[in-house]
Amino acid sequence: MTIRPSFSGSFPLTRSVALLIALLLLSAGPFRGQAPCAPPPSMKAQLHDKPSAAALTDLGVWFAGQQKYACAANAFATSLQMEPNQKDIAHVAFMFGVSLYFSGDTEEAIAALRQAEQLGYRDIKLNIVLATALDASHSTKNAADEWRAALALDPESATALDGLSNDLLLQSDFNGVIALLENPRLLAERTPQQSLNLAEAYARTARLDAAASVLRDALNTSPDSLPLANRLADLLGQLGRRDEAVTVLDLALAQHPDDSDTAGHYLETLMAARPEKAPEAAHRLLLVFPQNSKLLYLNGILDMKAGNLEQARARLEQSLALQPDDALSHEALGLVLAQLNQMTGAKEHLQRAIALGDNGPEVKESLKRVLQALGTAK
Repeated sequence: MTIRPSFSGSFPLTRSVALLIALLLLSAGPFRGQAPCAPPPSMKAQLHDKPSAAALTDLGVWFAGQQKYACAANAFATSLQMEPNQKDIAHVAFMFGVSLYFSGDTEEAIAALRQAEQLGYRDIKLNIVLATALDASHSTKNAADEWRAALALDPESATALDGLSNDLLLQSDFNGVIALLENPRLLAERTPQQSLNLAEAYARTARLDAAASVLRDALNTSPDSLPLANRLADLLGQLGRRDEAVTVLDLALAQHPDDSDTAGHYLETLMAARPEKAPEAAHRLLLVFPQNSKLLYLNGILDMKAGNLEQARARLEQSLALQPDDALSHEALGLVLAQLNQMTGAKEHLQRAIALGDNGPEVKESLKRVLQALGTAK
């Protein structure tokens, strides 16, 4: 783990700090040869013998520019250790925290960025990185406070609006999301994420029409957004507007013909809205995505309804080979096997469906009939 200075007085040298300083003091210069943290030749003279804190800060900036964030963090930390009262300590502490975050040391990054705040560093980038790190640590309330601090500096920050609305949703503050994002001047400027969050807030407060309207406007602005299209189709389905949902997904699939998830969503919606068109679409999509478990499952359902039981069985077995814990596929295969009079297999799959959470009355009734056929019903 990268070292972290206290910024107030001296602190004991950890092994990593001691090793770094020892390397910096080598007469031939720090990090010679092919060492992972080798500095550029242009800085060799600056780092020779006993480099200054400023030279180490410059080295940290160079490493960060090369995306060698662990090296940058160690350089900044050593600079802070060598001169804890340097003029730009708050900025160096900020760069140290950012380097820690991008090197994957989130916990230490939060502490360093907090220290930079306490030292008086004021920049929206600090609030954004700190909020992101806090979100990654599931400290949602504290992250929301940092997003608000970022918005106090820049009320139009798309990153901060995205982040705060995400956190408000996690806290079930749906009215807070609406108050934050339902602003006429932001309508054309909302990111797709903000539109999704606002729609979710409306949906969670039983205003499905408003949610669908937000997503429709957003999709007009960002017509290539798959998340917007898929969520809008879901809401239209809940509102009973299935034909519109099919149209939305048809257009989305035309723009993204390689997206198998949207293909599955489209076929599922088509089966509910226009069942007469579903078999042809199902066959066509399965040719494009032969290893998609959902499309295999839906093809199996259509085969079962058409009486093609052996074909349905084959499709459903393929689906389960890809997704062994899919409850709906187990239920469907159980029903197919029951119709094929293979009751032992039917029992196993129906029981497995129930164990995986498919507790509807239909599957329980189907299992009861299978058990009666086997002579084991109570």
